Amino acid sequence: MKIHAICLARNECDVVEDCLVEACTWADRIYVYDGASSDGTWEKVKALQSEKIVPWRSDNAVFREGLRAEVFEAFRKDSAAGDWWCQLNADEFYIENPREFLSGVPLGHHMVWAVNLQYYITERDLEAGPFSGSFSRDRQRLRYYKAACAEPRFFRYRERLQWGLNDAWPAHAGVIHGQTMHFRHYPYRSPEQIQTRLDVRRDSRKRGFEGWDHAKEETWREKIVPSAMLHCEEEGRPLIVEDDVRRQARETPARRLTKTALHTLGIWP
Repeated sequence: MKIHAICLARNECDVVEDCLVEACTWADRIYVYDGASSDGTWEKVKALQSEKIVPWRSDNAVFREGLRAEVFEAFRKDSAAGDWWCQLNADEFYIENPREFLSGVPLGHHMVWAVNLQYYITERDLEAGPFSGSFSRDRQRLRYYKAACAEPRFFRYRERLQWGLNDAWPAHAGVIHGQTMHFRHYPYRSPEQIQTRLDVRRDSRKRGFEGWDHAKEETWREKIVPSAMLHCEEEGRPLIVEDDVRRQARETPARRLTKTALHTLGIWP
């Protein structure tokens, strides 16, 4: 079993090395597609090139979820039935070891979802003083979080899978495994980084991308979240995930039965 990760990045210089190095502990290949970064992200990725980290392309294509399909088509020849493919964003860090988790997923299950534990900067963080701008140094300061949602993150490779270039995932990607992984997501790491993030996403929206409604704000201060609205991570205490978030990854029995039958009969890949 190999794990192939697709990483899309744009202007993530402060965090991309931490993400890729940590992901190398469980992924066999990480294919990086850079969105014409202007902050040194692509140069850093190329400096990290190795047997596992593959700097694939850097261009100014308008963002769309289907960009990952281009990476998949370029490298699917290196994948075998039973391998796993992962959507890995440059600011995400898994809590469970994906290799250990995926090794226990039954063959009849094809997709694994993960809970997105999203971290924010609060008024308390600002009161504690300026951020360094280096994720490695600032990471321990980022303790306020909320389980934002559950999302698909891994699918099991089959030769008949077809991934449309405008689609976020392959068609009929498969039956969802009943257990979820969890990852820490750090989209907000310093005031300067937040401003860059907002600017990048507004630019993508102007150029035609219809998503990212959460990035309409003009300034980083609009993304500061009151600490009272969040959970605070404390050593030795379990992270909190609300029941409504956990339910997002669950299929109805009827849907699960239908999908299982169609995949078993070979009607779906």
